[in-house]
Amino acid sequence: MSVLAFKAVQVQLGRHPALNGITAAFGPGLTGLVGPNGAGKSTLLRTGMGLLAPAAGTVLLDGAPVQAMAARARARRMAYLPQNGPVHWAMAVRELVALGRFASTATPQADAAAVHGAMQACGVLELAGRNVLTLSGGERSRVLLARALCAQTPVLLADEPTSALDPAQQHRIMRILAARAQEGATVLCALHDLPLAARYCTRLVLLRHGCMIADGNPADVLTAPAFADTYGLVFDERGYLSDAPAP
Repeated sequence: MSVLAFKAVQVQLGRHPALNGITAAFGPGLTGLVGPNGAGKSTLLRTGMGLLAPAAGTVLLDGAPVQAMAARARARRMAYLPQNGPVHWAMAVRELVALGRFASTATPQADAAAVHGAMQACGVLELAGRNVLTLSGGERSRVLLARALCAQTPVLLADEPTSALDPAQQHRIMRILAARAQEGATVLCALHDLPLAARYCTRLVLLRHGCMIADGNPADVLTAPAFADTYGLVFDERGYLSDAPAP
């Protein structure tokens, strides 16, 4: 069971402070990162993966600095699904998914089984021979998730994994992530769909302007005051969205 810990992490993107003193530890379970655009969700995931170096503070994976890990060693411990991940090569879907095993030290048979299992879970087996450049946005999203899943790492970081998907596929993907968490994986995902986050995540972290505003179970994080403070949205006594702006 791996723990990914942020210790007073600050990240600068140019002159812009993207993360401001984030301190949090993430262990086994499905944690959703929520908040408005520009809140720092993607930056937190990229920093956790070691793709961005903190200006201050440190990120630790099971007590070891992530930045000090060799790339292949890191890839055996963590998988990352970027937001709207680009695909530039005309290759078969199965070959693209198999790239998720590039750091594997398992047998070829185990690698093939992992690829097949991930594709089956994401519902893309029928696309195995297709040129990935011919896929729709939703199909490509599921293929890229299969690539991340087949690595079978103890930590999985996913940035907007349900974007461009229809409602049925959104729930399918969230069930897959929840199942990985139930198997003991540490899963962090950035989400904009708050009802989806509340249904599947056991923990939510609410970010705004690079700061953690709230951290806890969905019922404690997704409150009316939090909506007003973070999103500028107000609800009336019936729970409906009000036309009145937040004070």
